[in-house]
Amino acid sequence: PRISNIVTPAGSALRIVWPSLTRIRARGLDIKPEPLPVSVEITATLPDEAAASDEIRWTISVKNNTALAAATAVRECHFPLVGDLALAPDHKLLWSKQGGELIPDPRDEVARQFTAYKAADHLFRALTLSYPSFHGASANCFAFAGPRQGLYFGCHSTRFERTLHQFRVYPAEKVPGTSKAVFDQPSARLEAGFVRFPGIAAGDTWTEGEFVTAPYSGDWHVVAGKYRRWAGTWFQKNPDGTPVAAARTVPEWVRRMNGWQRIILRHQHGEIHYRYADLPQIHADGAAAGINTLFLFGWQKGGHDNHYPDYTPNPKLGTEREMLDGIAHFNKNGGHVILYTNGRLIDRISDYHKATGVGPVILDPFGNEVLDRYTFTGPGNFARIFVGRYFAIACPSSPAWFDHLRAQADRAAAYGCHSLFLDQMGMDEPPCSNPAHNHPPHWVGSVAAKADIIRRLRDHLRSLDPNLALGIEIISDVTGQHADYVHSLFTGSTGPRGFLEFFRYTFPEIILSDREIRDDSDIERRVNRAVLLGLRSDVEIYRCRRTIAETPYYQSYLAKIDALRQRQADLLLEGRYTDTDGFANSNTEVQARSFTLGKRMAIVATQSAKDAAAATITVPAGYKYAGHDAVGDAEVTPASAAEIHLVLPRHALAVLLFESAK
Repeated sequence: PRISNIVTPAGSALRIVWPSLTRIRARGLDIKPEPLPVSVEITATLPDEAAASDEIRWTISVKNNTALAAATAVRECHFPLVGDLALAPDHKLLWSKQGGELIPDPRDEVARQFTAYKAADHLFRALTLSYPSFHGASANCFAFAGPRQGLYFGCHSTRFERTLHQFRVYPAEKVPGTSKAVFDQPSARLEAGFVRFPGIAAGDTWTEGEFVTAPYSGDWHVVAGKYRRWAGTWFQKNPDGTPVAAARTVPEWVRRMNGWQRIILRHQHGEIHYRYADLPQIHADGAAAGINTLFLFGWQKGGHDNHYPDYTPNPKLGTEREMLDGIAHFNKNGGHVILYTNGRLIDRISDYHKATGVGPVILDPFGNEVLDRYTFTGPGNFARIFVGRYFAIACPSSPAWFDHLRAQADRAAAYGCHSLFLDQMGMDEPPCSNPAHNHPPHWVGSVAAKADIIRRLRDHLRSLDPNLALGIEIISDVTGQHADYVHSLFTGSTGPRGFLEFFRYTFPEIILSDREIRDDSDIERRVNRAVLLGLRSDVEIYRCRRTIAETPYYQSYLAKIDALRQRQADLLLEGRYTDTDGFANSNTEVQARSFTLGKRMAIVATQSAKDAAAATITVPAGYKYAGHDAVGDAEVTPASAAEIHLVLPRHALAVLLFESAK
């Protein structure tokens, strides 16, 4: 390569140019180098010492110089990659999977990945996370984070195209006398970086940036701060860069909502759990727990995950009049109904698909529909094994699909619902090559298009009624910025790796729900964690088949928590989640998190590990203690205006209130 030092508006930089490349072609175990007429230029802008920066900023330009007749495309770009990573034992992989996870011993985690016979595991072991996807990353960054320092990786690209966060371990030696690679030794080499899928055709050039790597001092909050500073250049802004209008403020009923009951009236396999006439009882069961909102699934023809998008009332559940009366009952009694719509699935046997064909759907490069499959079942096995529904996937670039979703917004408003919900809208989609769409083949810009749909639909709902809200499923920064609330999708979020604190701290404006509390087990710990993180309660008893009345312990405990939420709604529901900022906690066995609103601060503290645990909470000078609230027998003793002693029995939850004179 040719290497030169240059000066750019951003500072001193290193430029590296490869006029051509060598392709490593692997045929079985034979690896042969071949010339490849592709040129690459990399620029690395060095940290600005005057600004005390620790960030290296990377850009890359790739030109495909192959002959047009060769029809060779550059499908992938792995850049930037940092190899031979030597991590301190206390460094964990912090990535944003479904809001956040902390993975100890990253090298060992990657080395244990194995694909059986599907990949070249003898060359390396790989772990990847896709941004943003169904079970993927919610922000386009990751870090190797220790308690006092770490290494940050960020893809700061406003294209918001599919990005892989890639981790590989390469063997450093062979077992003596064999060809077996060794991956589980300290000498195995860890590599990390990003992968993009530009699809550069012959004669075309692709330029991308910027990527950021930074060795930093501090804990994981520095990672959140770096990513948020970049996100501030686009977060909650219109396409022209102006901030969203004040009229787009989240409706008050959403901001102060404790949560919802998620109920499937009729399931995919035909089982009816409730009918329209049961809506008043559903309201009463939820209200007894402080939940006055219904998340209405399976209300339409075919039932849940069936016949989408033929959204008309189902005669097997009652008349349309009965459905409207049930919605009106919620409204008259201070409640709210959220109307379910899937944001992407088109059942291949639906009337809509019969009428539109492949017009609005995603096609692969061979002209085939890209399909998704969902299967629900009762006690038997036949439906689970043989009867699942196959769906085409709507391309978010399709004007016809946007028109359909806008019609659903109109339908929700006409029914008297207070919100439209778009399922699965926080994720990206497979590449689309439908020639009828206004995008290039192998288009990977779906998530940016989805974000634009969400913004436009929310504006449309507000034009109908300022109190109409729009919700989506799946946590991601780019789509969540325009939604009024996000139905979180995660598994094991309260387990040892779960670290939703990362996303909550980075994007506290985005209202998230909890998920997966489905019965009467482990109630206090999981509900308390939702309060600790400022999450709304997603009540999904027996996987949305029954109301919370079926779980009386959950119902009674949630009633106590929801009463506290409403007493302290200004801070716990409308305040800004600030994690561990603004106070010191003497005992890490006591979990404590802060919320701020103006000059006020609340610190939520709870513990479920011991019969009782004590801690001292200290706030900075200028704050003074203003009282407390609690569920459980918490002992709260002010030692001074800025120092509070706590004794928390197992599962107790206390809210300490402070005011600042500044």
